[in-house]
Amino acid sequence: MLNSVHPKFSDMNDEDIRQFLTAFGDFMKHAEVEEMKHEIRTAKHHVIIDGVEVEIPEENDLIKSFEKEAAELEVTVDYYMQEFL
Repeated sequence: MLNSVHPKFSDMNDEDIRQFLTAFGDFMKHAEVEEMKHEIRTAKHHVIIDGVEVEIPEENDLIKSFEKEAAELEVTVDYYMQEFL
């Protein structure tokens, strides 16, 4: 049987099929958003700059590096950020 349809689906009218497709589409959008949220929470983020992959630091690590570099230059963090970033 080449054109067989599952018995449960053969009783569906056009409106039932339309509602099913709408509900399934909504489900897939929600699943995709949840997958992206999970990726954001769990993944380390990288960017490629001039062909070199660079990890994006977290905010606390970035602030610590600014503080360290400012201390090495014997300037305030505010001045370091204003002049060198």
